[in-house]
Amino acid sequence: MNKLTSGAIVGTLGIALLLGGAGTFATWNQSTTANAGTVASGTLTIAKTGTTAPAWKNISADAVAGGVAIANIAAYKIVPGDTLQMTQVFTVAATGDNLKATLAYDPTSVTTVSTADAALKAETTFALAATGTGVTTDATTKAISIAPNANGTSQVTVTLTVALPKDVSGVTAQGGSLNLSAVSFSLTQNTRA
Repeated sequence: MNKLTSGAIVGTLGIALLLGGAGTFATWNQSTTANAGTVASGTLTIAKTGTTAPAWKNISADAVAGGVAIANIAAYKIVPGDTLQMTQVFTVAATGDNLKATLAYDPTSVTTVSTADAALKAETTFALAATGTGVTTDATTKAISIAPNANGTSQVTVTLTVALPKDVSGVTAQGGSLNLSAVSFSLTQNTRA
């Protein structure tokens, strides 16, 4: 075999070994970071402020202006034409740059046991109101909205008005009672489109 042929074979073998050993040719690559910061989630909580029981008063049309305090709501007997109001302060944490939430009470948390209880509940009307930082009430729907609070928590005063209309049609509600000891309030984030 001449030197030229031997050199060609050795050169070809060398290229084959280089290609076979490396698999594929590597390409250049590089990475970097954007220092994009941190994304943090907001909060949405509601809790009774302190251990004080809700305050009740009679705000009926024939009551003294500003209402009459009710010392023991369990002993009070509501009659047609009465309007009672419960007031409770809640601590609300509503933080989030694009957060809006609706405050509501759960009607099913007002419990009844007897037929008279159920009849009284059917005749009674309930209305919710609230005041505090970021609280607004829609004039048409009466929906209560709470906007974010950049300071973290805020105090929201909630009132639940319980009214027994003076024109109650039947007598089945007599002797009934409404258990509001577990009445619950909730904050729910408004749905997004």
